[in-house]
Amino acid sequence: MTGDTPPTLRAARDRFFGRGQLPADQVNHAILRSWMRCAEQGLDAAAAPTIEPLSARELKDACERHDLLRRLGRPELDALNLEARETGAVVLLTNADGLVLDSVGDAAFAGRAAEMALRPGVAWSETSAGTNAIGTALAERRAVSVHGGEHFYESHQALSCASAPILDPRGVAVGALDLSCPASLRPTHALGLVRMAAEQIEGRLFDHAVAAMTVVRFHSDQALLEGGRGGALVFDGDRLVGANRRGLTLVGRGWDCLDETRFEDLFAAELDRLPERVEMVSLDGVRFQARVQRPQGRSTGDGPAATTLEEAETRAMQAALAASGGNVSKAARSLGVHRSTLYRRALGR
Repeated sequence: MTGDTPPTLRAARDRFFGRGQLPADQVNHAILRSWMRCAEQGLDAAAAPTIEPLSARELKDACERHDLLRRLGRPELDALNLEARETGAVVLLTNADGLVLDSVGDAAFAGRAAEMALRPGVAWSETSAGTNAIGTALAERRAVSVHGGEHFYESHQALSCASAPILDPRGVAVGALDLSCPASLRPTHALGLVRMAAEQIEGRLFDHAVAAMTVVRFHSDQALLEGGRGGALVFDGDRLVGANRRGLTLVGRGWDCLDETRFEDLFAAELDRLPERVEMVSLDGVRFQARVQRPQGRSTGDGPAATTLEEAETRAMQAALAASGGNVSKAARSLGVHRSTLYRRALGR
């Protein structure tokens, strides 16, 4: 354990790893849940993590399979690259399994990070690397930071990392964006940066995937709507089939409402009669300014990339099923989707 580990965290690690107790009052609950998951998998915090990097050919194949994610994520990598260089950090883009696909940032720290396997071709899922920002963000389905002694493995305590999952319009994690630096630095704004950057990538994934659907963009504040900060809901006919996080928050729903909710279950109007710009009223009386985007023809050049995204989503569902031993309810809860979605997409029923 590093010498600058706070006493409270030292005590928490001693209780959990030394005495088998749950230090719920001493450590962030997301970190504690991750420690518990790692312990249940039989990982040993004092041992060296098992590192199995991909070969150059395997990494090339993985990058090609995730070409859409890498292309749509490149602007955020470039934008964060400057921040990373100035703060002695690296920025990482991973797939849904935590496999690092791309890395940019401070060259000096990148060398040290590579020695700890924080480099392309290495998986940073919790199963592979214990509690860490990438794996834990993917497991928790939300942005998290993991600093120093909060990492499961003692050998990772020299790192301070912040990561946010990247969700597609169905709420399935297709990757993660991470900012990592030496634990001695711990930039306080890192979590906010990766969260906002991940939302930008999600926005591009959203726009790419929904061209053939009706999209309702809305917000109670016209300025936020026009500034691209509104919620968005995707409808196939009048059935809700996709969304962004803000859209679900504005209507008070979760990802499990997809495929089970109709437009009229949310708003006092009929979707097919709405003009392009309209004021909508939710069933609980909240007024929203809205723009309705009707389906547009998709060019033939977009086909393969859309298929890549769909395949990534299906693989994530199948992986969740495998991890839950075939328990559909458990897998659906871990993904935040409805069981019927899992049956249809991953099992073909």
